[in-house]
Amino acid sequence: MTTRQVPWHRLDELVPDRFDRYWQLSLRFLQIARDAWPAILAERGLMEAAARRDRLLAAEATRLAEAQTGPVIAAGSTGSMPATAALLTAIAALPNGALVLPGLDTDLDRKSWECIGGRAEPGHDAAAPAAGHPQFAMHMLLRRIGIDRERVVGLGEPARARARLVSEAFRPAPTTELWTHRLDDRLIGEALAGVAVIEAANAEEEANAIAVALREAIEASGTRAALVTADRALARRVAAALGRWNVAYEDSRGNSLRETQAGVFARLAAEAALSGLPPVTLLALLKHPLFRLGAAAEENVRAIAGLERALLRGPAPRPGSAGLVHALAAFRRERGNLHPRDPRAVLTDPELDAAGGLIEGLAAALAPLETLTAGPQRFGEIAARHRQVVAALGADAAGNLPAFAGEDGFALADAFEEIAARAAADDLVLAPRDYPDLFRTAIADRDVRDIPRSNARVHILGLLEARLQSFDAVVVGGLVEGSWPPETRSDPWLSRPMRQELGLDLPERRIGLSAHDFAQCLGAAKVVLARAGKLGGAPTVASRFLQRLAAVAGAARWSEALARGGRYLALARTLDRADCVPIKTPAPRPPRAARPTYLTVTDVEHWLRDPYTIYAKHVLRLAPLDAVNTPPGARDRGNLIHNAIGDFTQRFAEALPPDALAELLRLGAERFKPLEDFPEARAFWWPRFLRIAAWFVGWDAVRRAGLAASRAEIRGEITIPLGDRSFRLAARADRIDRLLDGRYVIVDYKTGEVRTEKQVRAGLAPQLTLEAAILRNGGFPEIDRGASVAALVYVQLKGGEPAGEEIRIDFKQGTPDGQADRALARFTGLVARFDREDQPFRSLVHPMWKARYGDYDHLARVKEWSLTAAADANGS
Repeated sequence: MTTRQVPWHRLDELVPDRFDRYWQLSLRFLQIARDAWPAILAERGLMEAAARRDRLLAAEATRLAEAQTGPVIAAGSTGSMPATAALLTAIAALPNGALVLPGLDTDLDRKSWECIGGRAEPGHDAAAPAAGHPQFAMHMLLRRIGIDRERVVGLGEPARARARLVSEAFRPAPTTELWTHRLDDRLIGEALAGVAVIEAANAEEEANAIAVALREAIEASGTRAALVTADRALARRVAAALGRWNVAYEDSRGNSLRETQAGVFARLAAEAALSGLPPVTLLALLKHPLFRLGAAAEENVRAIAGLERALLRGPAPRPGSAGLVHALAAFRRERGNLHPRDPRAVLTDPELDAAGGLIEGLAAALAPLETLTAGPQRFGEIAARHRQVVAALGADAAGNLPAFAGEDGFALADAFEEIAARAAADDLVLAPRDYPDLFRTAIADRDVRDIPRSNARVHILGLLEARLQSFDAVVVGGLVEGSWPPETRSDPWLSRPMRQELGLDLPERRIGLSAHDFAQCLGAAKVVLARAGKLGGAPTVASRFLQRLAAVAGAARWSEALARGGRYLALARTLDRADCVPIKTPAPRPPRAARPTYLTVTDVEHWLRDPYTIYAKHVLRLAPLDAVNTPPGARDRGNLIHNAIGDFTQRFAEALPPDALAELLRLGAERFKPLEDFPEARAFWWPRFLRIAAWFVGWDAVRRAGLAASRAEIRGEITIPLGDRSFRLAARADRIDRLLDGRYVIVDYKTGEVRTEKQVRAGLAPQLTLEAAILRNGGFPEIDRGASVAALVYVQLKGGEPAGEEIRIDFKQGTPDGQADRALARFTGLVARFDREDQPFRSLVHPMWKARYGDYDHLARVKEWSLTAAADANGS
């Protein structure tokens, strides 16, 4: 209301009963604010920025009227604000004053011109003003000055055909029937001769096509080109694309401090410290280019890598730096229990010591924020502590502060000072956890501009900066609804009738200003209009300005403009296009000396289904890392339950204790201790384990009645000769029971799905049959060679209803001994075949039997060649 110079007492003139109850409540609130706000300003000795601006403009108008010395020229303003319009009116009244109106439409017929302002023609009712028209602001300015449009003198010689086309495209709705009478095909062709239209598929394609157009525009010496867009994301994409040719450009807007290197570093520091050092945020902070922590950047690499591998991959540690200290101590204790192939098992003491030193440094640097209590704190105090943290994290060995250097660093330092000062004055308090969001908002509107480049011939401009500038070529980008024009938003405080009654601008006034900017851009000799069909994966709607231009131009002429834009699209699509050679299924053939000579029975299934996994795991010796900050999952649950059952079976192999269930629960509690940091997982998994334990103890008691002996977690191994060398096959059996008749039963515990009988019989799930083969060949200690296997059994422990189930493999034909001998024969042939250097380790030999995405599928590029193979199969 201050900007439109509407007195606050006008709110009292609105009749509440005429409006909905919601608007009545809103009006009552505004009346309270009207009474309280001036008192608050007076108490603090302040005034509204808009009121101050209006007074300065009024004072300047008075000064000019009284001085009357020298010529006064006002150029480029449309007088959209009352205070500005008053100043322009005063200048126009001066004997030596002049106004230069930007883009005044002198081609529009008088009837249509009057429709813009809402003035009635003789014999017709008055129409509503066309606030969304590009000429609306200047129409109202001329009306205020009291001068007819016909008396305005033209400067220069505009491109008449283009000006006529734009004028017709924006013709007010009541007179659009004149489109067919005022433009002929020849004039439209002349108007669009220098116009190209790019309709890209997505934002990336749009940016690349715009970059190509800008690069072509400056090919001739001395030419200048500009991208004008309201879409900052598009501007950044185009800037990055121009780097392909090392094109110097100047961005008038710059970047938000929030998105600069220094701004991101400061945000990460606050988010990490005040949210408990979540692994993803912590790693982003540690690997940020400005992170130093009192050392050179390269000196922290080893410590960061050790910390990441030891603690930050997989389940997250406890919150805060204290949680990291606890997790590192626990890792040192448990390191000896890691599987030899676990990537963390190879971490050395020096690497862990470096990680420990890094944690100590982090704890000291983050202390100003980490030690804050959870209660409300003054914003200024938190900001001051935040600055200390940024300085401590960013200081190098020499005490330099790269985070506060450079244009973005200087802006960050200024932001901290201003935030602290304003917060102290306003006495703003908040919970520390809310500070990162408030800080991010506080620095979002601070722009950091690059140092001007004198040699820049390409400019990236916003709509405001593009006014009063001329270029040889202009690319108008981001022409979609919501961007250009911007989205019109309803006022949450005043309804449309209320705004009209008060004399405030309607929401579509912004549309009119945006339309004026669009029309001005079309004044360049060479114009490229660009839009993307999709943004963020969602379809877009072409700008209404673009649609009106296309409607007036006609399908034939518009198709010509699209063809010219299509050339830029075609060039953009070829920038990164390579000769497409469909990739074949990988088939590495390593030398014989590099081929594995030792595997476990659990690896054999991978070998049968996906030999590439064996190549990556045992030839290349690549071990997959856990993802960062992954919560405990099904694999972890299975390991905990499996290990607890294994501990119980191994400890009480000879006989069950008096209170077997209590002993099993005690062992389970020991295994579940790592879940203390994950109470939500323990809350779900421990009740499941209780059900499994109760079922297992009952099942085991019944089973042992018919056993002579039982052993658990037994390691066995056999050797297969391969000419000049041998191959070792090893297994760790969950449990082997000896029956009263001297035969053996091999038991495998499963917390997930078990292999089907069909898969076992077919040899695609050979774990149990190969364990039986190892047993029959004397590979397990204290079991004689030639021993007989009575049965192969899965014990499924899912914790549901029932909690467990014994699943005996029924071979239907033959015996377990025969199946074991056949499995060993097949495996011996497999070993002999892969011992030859001409045998490749192909990927996904039996994909239909594969249950999940493999750890090495991305290295084998499965998605690429499998899709190609599928396409070839469908096309054949």
